[in-house]
Amino acid sequence: MIEIFEGVRPGENRLLDEAMRLRHRVFVEEKGWEGLRRKDGRDIDQFDTPATVHHLAIVDGEVAGYQRFNATTGPHLLADVHQQLCDSPSPRRPEIWEWSRYCVARKFKRDGLYCDVASTLLIAALEWGEPLGIRQFVLEFHPIWITRFIELGFNVRPLGLPQEFDGEPTVAVSLGYDETTYQRMLEIRGIHAPVLNINRRAILHSDAALN
Repeated sequence: MIEIFEGVRPGENRLLDEAMRLRHRVFVEEKGWEGLRRKDGRDIDQFDTPATVHHLAIVDGEVAGYQRFNATTGPHLLADVHQQLCDSPSPRRPEIWEWSRYCVARKFKRDGLYCDVASTLLIAALEWGEPLGIRQFVLEFHPIWITRFIELGFNVRPLGLPQEFDGEPTVAVSLGYDETTYQRMLEIRGIHAPVLNINRRAILHSDAALN
């Protein structure tokens, strides 16, 4: 099940704090993105704000996966830090949100794109975005993902040529989607029910301050 956290900063909620530690393990310790390294072992940046929407995949009380969303009408990673990935100014419209920091804990990874946690996070992005009128996402990933997302029914449009970041080719793209995309994802996962926990739509206050 995917939990949605919004209106809360890292350090104000135990599960969200665990998600920041997962981000640090994946992007710093596993992928070697040294620019993100922090002594406290949490990956937190200027784009983790009360306006940020966090999706956490929870398995047996443990954070198994994570993804982050920010409105392109406000500050976000692509426009404010990685604009060089775009041939022209990155899009800023209410119906386009940035999708970033997608990751799965090592113990929950399976071969291929369609492991349980990984694909559930993808489905959650569409379940969350469609009712809010979000029609596209912008994100950065390895170019190999372009073909994979096309296979899933996304309308993939590169925003510029791939460039190397931390020793890995990276391309910025926009992902358009519709009901066909969502149904294709459900078919691949073999499920017929929502993956979002609609009973915990938002966490609007802290459960405990974390040091």
